[in-house]
Amino acid sequence: MFQEILLIPAAGALAFTGLKLRKQHQYRQLQARQNTLVTQYSAVLKLPEQLPERLPDFQQRLAMVSEPLPIAAFEKLREAALRCASTERSYFPAHKKGGTVAYEDLHQRVPEIIAFYQSDYLRRLCSAVTGEPVLPTPINDQSSCSLLFYDRPRDHIGWHYDYNFYNGRHFTVLLPLVNRHLQENRLSSAQLVIRRDEQDVMIPTPPNTLILFEGARVFHKVTRLEENELRVILSMTFCTQPQTSLLKGVIRRVKDIAYFGIRALWS
Repeated sequence: MFQEILLIPAAGALAFTGLKLRKQHQYRQLQARQNTLVTQYSAVLKLPEQLPERLPDFQQRLAMVSEPLPIAAFEKLREAALRCASTERSYFPAHKKGGTVAYEDLHQRVPEIIAFYQSDYLRRLCSAVTGEPVLPTPINDQSSCSLLFYDRPRDHIGWHYDYNFYNGRHFTVLLPLVNRHLQENRLSSAQLVIRRDEQDVMIPTPPNTLILFEGARVFHKVTRLEENELRVILSMTFCTQPQTSLLKGVIRRVKDIAYFGIRALWS
């Protein structure tokens, strides 16, 4: 009987290892496919070669770039995002309610967004604004690039920091693709709010505005969506060093369960 009890955790560890190895193989295949997608869809987006002439400073660990994309490129990203009819919904009472499309799934469903996230233009723009040479975070991090859908009343996320799972500095980059009332000519009620010097400050999030901030240092939230409103945000992360520790990797995967389900454990 005692030996049978010991076999249970051993079998569980073996199964977990098998799933992990299988997932690593899938990520190697996905990386190869990503390179092809970036080449193919970069030509479709036709991103600019030159950065905007005027860039904001990053002294307060937050900056906004208005209209970073040509209208045609932005519309392609917006239309691509709206093809995602289904999302992974999550609900944590008093903290979070909304839908998400993970980085892994975007490769199949919205390759245009993968090409944008991996583009030289976006990397150079984020590096110029933050004053740090940055890189996209790894392919197995489901939050590296994701779509956030606020499409039901009371969708929101409460006060939080974006935990840094990497060895260097870590930045959150948001691009609102849709943010509107569906029947009135105005933005949605959902607002990005940060805490600065013990004051709550609303950060404007109209479409085609790039918002960059150091999420581990900036306390922030998104207020509740109301009826007949839609807010779709492209959320991306960049870091100065994409390496991580074993402990941070475990914490990241456990955190991602809240957004992407149990599959995040094998990411």
